[in-house]
Amino acid sequence: MKKVRRYSEATLVSLLVTACGGGDNSSNMTPINSGSEKIDETSISSPILVESENTKSDSIISELKDPSVPEAPKQDETVSEVPVTPNDEKVEETVTPSTEPTVPEAPKSDETVSETPVTPNDEKAEETEEDPSDVATTPSEEKGEDTADTTTETTESPNVDVPITSTVSDHVLPPNYQPKDPSRLFDEADKFASRNGLIEKLRPQQQATISDEYSVQKIGVIDTDFVKDDKTFGNRLLLNQGLWRQAKGQKHDHGSQVAAVIAKYNSTSWIYGYTAESSGMTSPSNLHFEAAQEQGIKIFNNSYGTAPSNELVKYRGWTYLTSHLLHKQIAEMAENGSIFVWAVGNEGQLKGYGAQAVTEAHIPVAYKQAKKGWIAVASITGQWKSPYSSRVGEDAKNWGIATYGDHQVFGDRHVQGTSFAAPVVSAAVAKVWEKFPWMDNHLVTQTILSTADQLGTSNVTIGPNKDIGWGVLNLERALKGPARFDKRLLVEGEEFVVAKFDHRNYADQDRLTWRNDIAGDAGFKKQGTGSLYLTGHNTYTGDTVIDGGVLGLSGKLDNSNVTINTSGTLLAKNDEKPVEIGQSVTNNGSLDVYGKGLSIGGNYTADKDARTVIDIHTALLEIKGTADMQNSRILADVEKINDVPTQSESLRTILKAGNLVNYNNFYTVSDHIAPYILVSKIEKQGNEIQATYKRNQTANVLRSVGTVSRSAENTSTNLDKVLDEVAANPTSSIKADSVSIINAKPMSVASTVESLSAEIYSSSQNMIVNENRLFSQNIAERAFRSFQDEKSDVYAVTNRQSYRISQNGYANAEIGGNQSYVGADKQTEHLLFGISVYHSRQKADFEHTAGSAKLHQQGGAIYAGYQLDNNYLLAQLGMANAKNKIKRSILMPNETRRVETEVKSKLYHFYTELGHRIKFEQGEISPFIGYQFDSVYQKAFDEGKNFGIQANRTQYNLNSYLLGLRATMKWGDLSLNTTLSHRMTPKAENAFDFNARYIGAESEIELQGISPAKYATMAKLGLNYQISKALHLFGEYAIARQKGGEKWQNFGIGMKYQF
Repeated sequence: MKKVRRYSEATLVSLLVTACGGGDNSSNMTPINSGSEKIDETSISSPILVESENTKSDSIISELKDPSVPEAPKQDETVSEVPVTPNDEKVEETVTPSTEPTVPEAPKSDETVSETPVTPNDEKAEETEEDPSDVATTPSEEKGEDTADTTTETTESPNVDVPITSTVSDHVLPPNYQPKDPSRLFDEADKFASRNGLIEKLRPQQQATISDEYSVQKIGVIDTDFVKDDKTFGNRLLLNQGLWRQAKGQKHDHGSQVAAVIAKYNSTSWIYGYTAESSGMTSPSNLHFEAAQEQGIKIFNNSYGTAPSNELVKYRGWTYLTSHLLHKQIAEMAENGSIFVWAVGNEGQLKGYGAQAVTEAHIPVAYKQAKKGWIAVASITGQWKSPYSSRVGEDAKNWGIATYGDHQVFGDRHVQGTSFAAPVVSAAVAKVWEKFPWMDNHLVTQTILSTADQLGTSNVTIGPNKDIGWGVLNLERALKGPARFDKRLLVEGEEFVVAKFDHRNYADQDRLTWRNDIAGDAGFKKQGTGSLYLTGHNTYTGDTVIDGGVLGLSGKLDNSNVTINTSGTLLAKNDEKPVEIGQSVTNNGSLDVYGKGLSIGGNYTADKDARTVIDIHTALLEIKGTADMQNSRILADVEKINDVPTQSESLRTILKAGNLVNYNNFYTVSDHIAPYILVSKIEKQGNEIQATYKRNQTANVLRSVGTVSRSAENTSTNLDKVLDEVAANPTSSIKADSVSIINAKPMSVASTVESLSAEIYSSSQNMIVNENRLFSQNIAERAFRSFQDEKSDVYAVTNRQSYRISQNGYANAEIGGNQSYVGADKQTEHLLFGISVYHSRQKADFEHTAGSAKLHQQGGAIYAGYQLDNNYLLAQLGMANAKNKIKRSILMPNETRRVETEVKSKLYHFYTELGHRIKFEQGEISPFIGYQFDSVYQKAFDEGKNFGIQANRTQYNLNSYLLGLRATMKWGDLSLNTTLSHRMTPKAENAFDFNARYIGAESEIELQGISPAKYATMAKLGLNYQISKALHLFGEYAIARQKGGEKWQNFGIGMKYQF
């Protein structure tokens, strides 16, 4: 209720002011502020009444008395705006100023802070001679003030990202290489120490707590009234938020049309409409602005205003005319972060008026700080100021601009006037603020104004004039940041444009980049922890001061001396050519030089506690004058490498000066340096500083992030061979991949090395051999049982097995699958002959990124036995075909490559067994010894992608020896069979290693993997049930343990038919 009461009171005494625009072609013109009775601000207690057009009324200003100022001769004045007709209609001058102005009285301190309503005089305007200084200036007349040589905008892409690369390994040369010792991190105590090569943090860890990258602006429109629903706005028009008043407008309402122009030129921002209509006029009050401010609105479009006569302005001045409390309130809002966009008025063709913008546009004349958020907008038609548009004026030109005021809205409505030029600028302000959400209001207004075009050209502005201010709005240029650092854009007495903001972790670095060529006479200060990048050819003459955060340069800075304070960083980086600073640089913080380097035309002075960061692989810091290092340190970094370095030391000049003094070879090494770089020394040689460095070994890079496995050690050796090859052959097809590895972070290098091991090809040979050994042992078991039964038989068996292969230093695998085999044997008195075939399917999933394997294997064997008394001899000869489908990934730092390869192999084996049978009443025990020879022929294969594997035909041979014991117990038709055996493979280690090469390289590499188990012990338990005299069913379970504790299990069922 309190707010309602305040609103009611304010309404009764609100200042009714003129809307600065016309109507449309489809409705009768609706003049805003068509007139009112004279109002006594101190005693009014009734609603405002609207006079008829024929009722004569003096300006409210004539009723305000200032006892301290003598009255001038009275003159009737008109302070309302002349309604603007469409293009095809003539603008009629309907208001005539009287001959004598009346001195206004200053507002009292207890007056309501709403604008005083102003009524027009209906008398005909007298034809009076206008001051020549107020006559509209043609382009030819403006040439001396407004034109300049065309400034070419830079099109160079910014390349000034803060370098963020890998963590370097500790700088201790192999073979006694140790992982980086955190105790050797550089700190303040080391600044004057004699130890060099200490690791120093390149950048402090920034906590990105500000998430405004995708923020959307809100534009407040305080106007007559608004249409509630129309497709023009979608859901972006919100009405009277925070106020009780309801919108009742239509499309022809002035407020609706202003909002429609904003929607036409800005498709993202929210539009907040506030109904301020009173008796057909726009009557804003403090309540409108307060309600809007509570909604988070910082941009205010104001298409209305009070248009004083030229004479009144000369007589009274702007300080007096802008002395209302509401003026002070909105001035404070502009000082504290808001932006107010004002239409200048449509009095361009009204005698005695139009030499300056409306009163409200001049508030910064009295309230200097309001200039930070103030823009006055004139209208242009073609290459000229629109005839109907008032001038910005001499006093408001420093915050004035112009744009087109003729628009089509709602599909079929034509609108015209400065009322409709202002919302175009408001829309642009919102777009700039959304592009650069970290900017304060002053930076936004400077950006809008400094990027304007000179009238009639596409050249960037060089200064303002009284007709249209700084020029014609150029939104495309404004979205690239400011184009001038100009004292005329600053608050009186200020010397620096200030960009103050904290760190933002934006995905789009363009939001932190100014791309225009920046001219002007002001200086620039970078404050806060954020980073800002300038890419243009900058010619502003004021000093550049970096108080905090990062200021990045990738172009030129011709005329500005640079000072880097303790918390500041100047980043110079351009990958195509050196950055140029024409004057001197004083470094009390950090000067970071990357890309092709930095040229300083003057002197360079580094404080003893400052640091000079140089990319020792690509950059050169060149000082034309004197470089006084004051015994400060150089921080060696390598952000990115474009060619593979050699493992021999390189010597490179990183700094040279006309005169180099006070450098004692003190250097540190960046914690973000490319991990493959080892810095040996940095030292002064005459007027130069030189760095000595070389390529690190891959194994040392891996040690910086942890221990190195056996597989990684071998792959590191393989990779170093290839990198040496690429270093000697810059045209190598795998150069790009090699360079990406060199530049990658150590953890990424570790992933790449793991995938380049290709150990799955070696490790999966275990599957082929194990399948064949299982078959071989089962056939030996069947032959032995046939000797026991003393009969011939036919059999069929199926097995399900699962096991794990592992070895320290390699990726382990879980394997599972099935094997089925059938066979038959024929027994004579002492001899046994048989044949058997098998088929198996196995699948292996390896850990980490080693990949997976699917094995299809078919084979067979012929076997024979000889039995004499209680001794027997078994022998078998077999072969198999294997098809192993390998799926794996090659994890390069720049991409992931999926490869699928089918590797075919043939396997031959020979097995023999000698045993002795010890029989007793219900069974027997049979110890035995055995020997097996396996030979695998792996066919050539090619993965077909760079850094994939290409291998020729490879052969593996294995010899193994067995010692075992079989036992049988019989109870009628049921028998229990057990086997216990131990296998030894003497030369198992590295048995499956083979030579290959990486595709794209010529160097031979060695691939390693899990070796076959040297020792394995197996126990088997089986049950046999005789269903009939000829038919038997049996089942068996086997378990094996290898030396490393890996368990193998097998379950089989089968049947045999004896004859």
